Amino acid sequence: MSKFDDLLQQLGTGKWNLLIVISVGYWIFQIPLHSMGAAFLTPDLTYSCRTPHEANVDIQADNETRSQCSYNVTIEGNTEEHVCSQWDFDNTTYTNTITSEVRSQTHAFLGHCGLLCLWQHPLLAAQHPCNPGRSLRHGNHAPDVRVCWLYTLVTAEKQTDKQKGNTRPQTPNRQQQPPDPPLPPAMETCDPRHRSLVGILVFLPWSLSIISLGGFGYALRDWRWFVFTVSLPMLVFLPALWFMDESPRWLIVRGRHEAALRVLQRASRWNGAKLLPEEDLLALIGDVQREAHGDQRHSKPPTPGFLGFLQLVVKEVTALVRTRRMRDITLSLYFNFLMLGMVYFGLSLGGDKFGVDPFIYMVLSGVMEIPGGTVLIPIVEKLGRRLTSGVGFFITAGALLVLGVTPSGINWLVTTMAMIGKLAISAAFQVVFLHATELFPTEVRVRGLGTCIMMGHVGSMTAPFLVEGLGSIGTWLPLVVFGGASLLAGIVNLRLPETRGEPLQDTVAGLEAIGNTRKQKIPSAAKQEGREESMPLH
Repeated sequence: MSKFDDLLQQLGTGKWNLLIVISVGYWIFQIPLHSMGAAFLTPDLTYSCRTPHEANVDIQADNETRSQCSYNVTIEGNTEEHVCSQWDFDNTTYTNTITSEVRSQTHAFLGHCGLLCLWQHPLLAAQHPCNPGRSLRHGNHAPDVRVCWLYTLVTAEKQTDKQKGNTRPQTPNRQQQPPDPPLPPAMETCDPRHRSLVGILVFLPWSLSIISLGGFGYALRDWRWFVFTVSLPMLVFLPALWFMDESPRWLIVRGRHEAALRVLQRASRWNGAKLLPEEDLLALIGDVQREAHGDQRHSKPPTPGFLGFLQLVVKEVTALVRTRRMRDITLSLYFNFLMLGMVYFGLSLGGDKFGVDPFIYMVLSGVMEIPGGTVLIPIVEKLGRRLTSGVGFFITAGALLVLGVTPSGINWLVTTMAMIGKLAISAAFQVVFLHATELFPTEVRVRGLGTCIMMGHVGSMTAPFLVEGLGSIGTWLPLVVFGGASLLAGIVNLRLPETRGEPLQDTVAGLEAIGNTRKQKIPSAAKQEGREESMPLH
């Protein structure tokens, strides 16, 4: 166990840790209200051409497609084909949606899958690895304060436009989702013995949020009122952000010893724990940093001037792929998050494809995710991260492949297989997130998780195109593709090292050193066994 983990055990678990976990959980509660809200804001609606009233119109529609693209106009015996420029949408389920506004008020309309794709697009910039505000200067949660204010103001402006009678078409790009959960502070500040508990339980609000989302969608059928209502709780989160401390582990690795000292002293007061005197604690913090940097103590000093700045930029940008072990972990997690985003959002936003009530489907989806935040805790502690997430991937693959060959008329079996797949992929998502948090060293943890989440959003952007495009060939084909993707993710997951019971690494150099040490131990043990076998018996 590292010296910092010993320090965390001395701090214990108290009000300081509870405030961080509650704040992170409340923030996580906000995310599905927006990322999953696309199911109610950009649904797949039936529609038909809006034709001129003064003409004798005969609508001609291709039965092989669901879009009404043209109509025939007969004037004085002459018939002409006109292309649709406006559409009337079925409003029996929803009063007003982004889908109906964008399509009905513009000539060049976006498809349902294009709207869902654009819904995820703004998040890519927020998770970009070159975004310096996420970890290099401001730490793990400072940027969230500004984004939280901006998000609430933007959604309030949308509703004000509506109240003023401004009905201009709104593109989905203007709808920004909140940044992803600041999980690293919760993991880096908890007692190492409770890391599995915190890493899984902190996602329970996600499941509760999805359940409540079904109620919000049912009660608020106009998309502006929906967005405005679910955005207001973010204002409650702001006070918690001001009281949350930066991760002392991150501060120590960055060399900010005085700031780390203040955080640790405040934590000891809140938790009622007794730490070393200030001078001894500062000395211990220095030892923690030297232990974290390890092999970097004798590295050459940085080059001064502009060339040194460029070298620093290149080093920071390539930190996740520069060394062999870090590169294997990063690329494997990128692939898994890509598959997770595609399969998870494909199932979550595909309720209308299964022929069930979208609001009930959303509530059931949230209910099926609750075991992932409760029952999964002892399983992860017993079996480890890699095996548990791998089993989740393989169960998802089996359920979706069975669902792909299930006749659509058997509604109970379709719903059952879909919910089993949702349960398994949700469990895999939570464990992979926990695993990734433990695999990335402290100095690149926020950057690594941010880029992994970015890959997840890329996967979620592809899901609507797969459902729409492959679904036009056969309703079974997207499910088979999702099942195959889960199977591949389970195989790739076996490449990742197990982290159960292992201390968090603070630097990439330390991670590489641990890998080299383990490799050296294996040949040494083999040689020792060989010598023992070759010894003569007396």
